[in-house]
Amino acid sequence: MSQTHRARQSSSNRSRRKVAEAAARRRRRWGIGATGLVALVVAGVILALHFASQPSRSASTTASATGPAVGHVAPNGAFTTLAGTTGSVASLRGHPTLVWLVTTWCTSCQAGTQLLARNIGKLQADGVRVEEIELYQDLGQAGPSIGSFARTYAGAEATNPDWSWGVSSAALTRTYDPQSGLEIYYLLNAKGQVTYVDAPLVSTMPQLLQAAGRLR
Repeated sequence: MSQTHRARQSSSNRSRRKVAEAAARRRRRWGIGATGLVALVVAGVILALHFASQPSRSASTTASATGPAVGHVAPNGAFTTLAGTTGSVASLRGHPTLVWLVTTWCTSCQAGTQLLARNIGKLQADGVRVEEIELYQDLGQAGPSIGSFARTYAGAEATNPDWSWGVSSAALTRTYDPQSGLEIYYLLNAKGQVTYVDAPLVSTMPQLLQAAGRLR
């Protein structure tokens, strides 16, 4: 075998070794990557099973975690009545009361008020009064006054003696609607304790009526 031929063969052998080593490195990298991917998938499944096993959080649970909580006495707060006098949450004690904070420009509040007008008799049968209160400065948006809102969306029930209307103070809004939601309601028992929290009313009326029935 000539020297030239041996040199070529040696060079070819070196090339094959390099190719083989590179392939081995790739296999090792892919092996590590596949292992890591499997670990991520397993971790994802474990997390999914963990969260699936936790109790679901309804709107009422979420709301109570950010504002006055179910089982606690509702904090006092001031509002202005349609007559121009000052009312307070504390003054509502003695009767079960639905304290509903709304924005007068929000469509769900408007629809909810119309729905409540059709169901106010059911709340009255359970001894529940309604205090519908416009959030402070309507959360910065232009909307009708609470008086005009009441006449437009509650109709004849706007003058129902068990349905009152008012405008929230800044402090009451901060306390009861810390997330600046367009509406939120609190059902209080005769002692002023929060028994149920939810929103929007237009889609949670059945739950509200059930909660009100439990106050008898």
